Amino acid sequence: MNRTPARVRRWAIATLSALALTAVAACGGNDGSGGGDSSGSADKADLTWSFWIGGTEDQAAWQKVADQATTDHPGITVKLQGTDWNNYWAKIGTLLAGGKAPCIIGMQSLRTASYASAMLPLDDLMSKYGLKAEDFDKPIMDGLKVDGKQIAIPYDSGPMVIFYNKDLFKAAGVAEPKPGWTMDEFNAAAKKLTAAGRTGLVTTPGDLGVTSWVRTMTGAEPLADGKLALTDQKFVDGFTEYADFVKTDKIAPQVPSGNPDFESQQFAAGKAAMQLNGPWSLIDTKGKVKFQLGIAPIPAGPDGSKTYTAGSGFGISRSCKTPDAAFQAIMSMTSDKPLTTLAAAGRAYPARIAAHDAWFTAAKIDGAKETIDYASENSVALVTSKNWVQVSDLLNRFGTQALNGEIPPDQALKTIQDQAGAGS
Repeated sequence: MNRTPARVRRWAIATLSALALTAVAACGGNDGSGGGDSSGSADKADLTWSFWIGGTEDQAAWQKVADQATTDHPGITVKLQGTDWNNYWAKIGTLLAGGKAPCIIGMQSLRTASYASAMLPLDDLMSKYGLKAEDFDKPIMDGLKVDGKQIAIPYDSGPMVIFYNKDLFKAAGVAEPKPGWTMDEFNAAAKKLTAAGRTGLVTTPGDLGVTSWVRTMTGAEPLADGKLALTDQKFVDGFTEYADFVKTDKIAPQVPSGNPDFESQQFAAGKAAMQLNGPWSLIDTKGKVKFQLGIAPIPAGPDGSKTYTAGSGFGISRSCKTPDAAFQAIMSMTSDKPLTTLAAAGRAYPARIAAHDAWFTAAKIDGAKETIDYASENSVALVTSKNWVQVSDLLNRFGTQALNGEIPPDQALKTIQDQAGAGS
C-alpha cells in the first residue's frame, strides 16, 4: 500500500528503532529509567505502562485495568502512558533502543520478535509468582515467545475467522457457512454474492490476512527455520490464489492505496459480504453494522481449515529497575477480573480461558462459541522474524500491486524477500 510522507517517516523510524534493539541486549541497555525506586522492592513501586490508546474513552477503560494492580498491591501504582497505534511502535522502539522505556510495555504478538532483545524474559518470574501458562490460550502464549522465552503475558487473543453478512447470504439464497466448509464452497458462495455493485469478499494485503489465507489454501508458512520463506513455491501458490480473488475471480474489489481501513469500511457498509478478521473486532463491528452479523471459520483447503492466532499482552523492559513489582502488576492486569470486564465491554476476546464466557455473553452472536472453538483448535501462533516490521510494510506496498494485477504475485514476494532480507 502506498504511504503518505508522514506514514513513510513513521515506518522508517519504527524500522530503524526495531533494528537498533539488537544492540541494546549486547550493551546491557539499562540506564535505570523505568519508574520506581532502585531497591527492586516487589511491594512498592510507581510504574509507567506504555500502550496504544484510541482516545479518551479508551484511556479511561485501560486505566481501570492498571488500577487493578493497586487494588491487589496497595504499594504499586501504574500510570498509563497512551499513544495511538500508528505512532506507538516508532515511539516504543526508540525508547527501548535507548534504554529509556517505561517498565511495562504493551506488545503485539506479530511484533514481539522485533523488540524482544530489549524486553525481559518472564519465565523465571512466572515460576517465582506462580503464573500458570495453562490458564491462557496456548497459541497466544506461544505467539508472545521468542527463542522459547516468554516475552509478554497476553490479555487478548483470537484466531482469524470470517465475518459475514447474514442478510446478503439470505437474499442471495446462499447457505450460511459452517465449521468444515471448503474453499470450493467459499468460492461458489463468493461468486454468487458478487452482484449489484457488491462483492463476495473484501481483502487487503495485511500480513495476518495474507498468511492465514495462504496457510489454509496450501499449508505454507512465511518462515522456515526462522528465516523468511516467501519465495517457497507453496507460499507463492497460496498467495497467487489469494491475489486471484481480486484480479482474476473478481470476487473482491481492487485495493486502494492510502486507506488502511478500507476492508472494514467495505464490510460495515454492506458492500462486501465477507471479511477475514479477528474476534477482538467482532463486538465493535456488530455495533457499527445495520445487518445481522455472522461468524464462521476460514474455509478449509486440502488439509482442512488452517488459520493463525494473534493477540497482545504486557511485558517488561530490560531498563526497568523494579521487575518484580512490574510483573506483579502484569499478573493483576491479566487476572480474571479485568479481563472479564474487558470481555463484557467488548474490548477484547480474553486470552485467559476463564474469561471466555463473559465475551460470548456480550457478543450475543449465534455460533460464535462453536466457530471460535473450532478455529482455535485449527490455529497456531503466527511466528514472525526480527525484521517483520519491514516485511509487513513491504507486503502492504507490493501486495497491493499484486492484488490489483499490477505486478505478478511471485514478483511481489521476491521483491519483499530481497528487500527485507532473511530476517533470522
